[in-house]
Amino acid sequence: MWGRSKRLGVAVLGMAVLGVLMPAVATELVPSGTVSLTVTSVAAGVGVQWGEGILTFAGRHYPFSLQGLQILGVGYARVTAEGTVYGLQRLEEFPGVYAAVEASAAAGSGPGTVVMQNPHDVAIYLRTVQEGVQLTLAAGGVEITLK
Repeated sequence: MWGRSKRLGVAVLGMAVLGVLMPAVATELVPSGTVSLTVTSVAAGVGVQWGEGILTFAGRHYPFSLQGLQILGVGYARVTAEGTVYGLQRLEEFPGVYAAVEASAAAGSGPGTVVMQNPHDVAIYLRTVQEGVQLTLAAGGVEITLK
C-alpha cells in the first residue's frame, strides 16, 4: 500500500499533467489553501531569484518569502503566480524547502506551471499569471519562510 506522501505526489503530478481533477483524486485531495506570489529576477533565466507571497489558509492570510524559484522567459524581471496548496493541516507545516514532485516535473508540467512538495507532504501546484513564462525550481529547491 502506498504511503500518504507517495499518493499525494502522484495525485498532484497527475493533476498538473492532465490539468483537471479526476474523480478518484478529487475524493482523496481537497485543497487546503491558496498562494499568490511575485517572483523577482536580477537577470531573467540566469540570475538570483526571490519572491514574496501570501498564503491563505483557514480563513487567514500569512505573508511569506521564498528563494529558489527560477523564471524562464526572456524579458521578465517580475512574475506573478498563483497556486493551490494541498496537504496542509497546520501552519507550521508550510515553511521549509520544497522540491519538485518528481525529477521529470522539475521544469514544470507545461508552460507556466510547477508542482513542488516539502517533507511535511505539503504540495503546491503553482501557475504563472503571465503567458509565455515558465517557472522552475533551483537545484537546491525552493525555500519558503513565513514572515
